[in-house]
Amino acid sequence: MNSFGVSERSWRKARRGAVSPIIATILLVTIAVVLAAVLYILISGLTHGPGSTPIGGAFAAGRATPGTCAAASAQTLGAAAMTGGCKAGDFVYTITIESSTVAFGSALFEVKTSSGGVFTGGGASSSFAVLDTAGHVAAIIVTGATIAMTSTWSGYGLPTSAPTYESATPLTNLYTVVIDGGSSTTLTVQEFTLVTLGRVSFSGATNPVPLP
Repeated sequence: MNSFGVSERSWRKARRGAVSPIIATILLVTIAVVLAAVLYILISGLTHGPGSTPIGGAFAAGRATPGTCAAASAQTLGAAAMTGGCKAGDFVYTITIESSTVAFGSALFEVKTSSGGVFTGGGASSSFAVLDTAGHVAAIIVTGATIAMTSTWSGYGLPTSAPTYESATPLTNLYTVVIDGGSSTTLTVQEFTLVTLGRVSFSGATNPVPLP
């Protein structure tokens, strides 16, 4: 009789110490949510890789001004100071840089049509160039008829009054971007935009900038 009483008391004590089903369910759900969040973070890191910083928040092109190139650069770079980023007589757009935390080698430029495609009606001398405050060519690439950069700058300027430029040089708002249309034909009758694509440690694209 005493033995039965001891066993009953032990059973009741153990029952009082157990976790209720509601609390157990909450704990299981919480653990599952935490594990799912950790797994998502790990997968996101593997998917995005090192170039996951959106360029839209790191680079902003400013106002574009249409015009005609008055100074010839012949699209070749030398040790002497160079002016202009275009072929003499070609129709050009000059774009300011509003803000930037990217380097020369971290941005690719494209001219897009109103339908969103890359413009393919340029000339043999169509190009992109970056000019410094003195008007010297800091970087240049000839694109040909398809006015879009598929690789980084093909050459960097070596002006006598400025340091040598390279892909790691910060592309700050002290520079301007020149788009050479490749001919003297005006491009303002069409609705073009400039889009900047990220590369290296940047990804994505900026919002289109109208080319009036």
